[in-house]
Amino acid sequence: MHAVEVTSRAVPSHALAQQVPYWVAVLTPEERPFGTRRTDPFIDTVDSSVVTTTRTQWAGTERPSATTLLAVLAATAGAWQTDRCRTCTSGVLVDISSESDSASEGNWGFYPVRLPSTGPAEFLTREVRRRVEATPAGGRDFRTAKYTLNAPALARRSGAQISFDYRPEHPVLDHPVLEHPALEHPESEHGVPDESRPLNHSLSVTCEVVEVDGVMMVDTEFRWNCRIFTRSDVDDFERFWEKTIPTFC
Repeated sequence: MHAVEVTSRAVPSHALAQQVPYWVAVLTPEERPFGTRRTDPFIDTVDSSVVTTTRTQWAGTERPSATTLLAVLAATAGAWQTDRCRTCTSGVLVDISSESDSASEGNWGFYPVRLPSTGPAEFLTREVRRRVEATPAGGRDFRTAKYTLNAPALARRSGAQISFDYRPEHPVLDHPVLEHPALEHPESEHGVPDESRPLNHSLSVTCEVVEVDGVMMVDTEFRWNCRIFTRSDVDDFERFWEKTIPTFC
């Protein structure tokens, strides 16, 4: 069994306690499993996953920001669930990467944001930005609050099933937490996942914006827990992703 690794910041316990009601509200209500069950890091490892990739043209005049692509992910997840008659009026819960004090040592964490998953692209982008910016301390204290405080209301809440990471080709700090210049993924020293490491999300989405022959492209990597998703699930999600991107350009 794998223990949860927590990188603590020097934050007074009373300051962390003040964040607990916020995080409890974000994690409420609990989402239904996207697949046959929720991913369990005690039994699911990186070896339980498969990776698929897509390359989609970005027709907008400006390079898409992390906020925009996060909104695309929320809209995609909403459409995917609606297609399965599993619409959730409370939105979709997504873990986004948060830089810790020890980022130079490769210690990264995630914090949850509950995002709207239906509505016009402009509304979704604006609301996603507002909710990300509203997170206490940029989300850096979430893991410490959840795993070290004596706060049962937070500790028993299930986390997000989807994670999001953004790797811009040329970082433009649209948001200091979402768009950090470090491109290494947290799973290993060289960005290559260790297959024995626990798998914490059912689906991990990593986006990178590249330019090919003067045309902007969004390269997306999807890491799926193949023990709970079928190939049809994967194909449908990628279809909705590629269909949704043009509506945000």
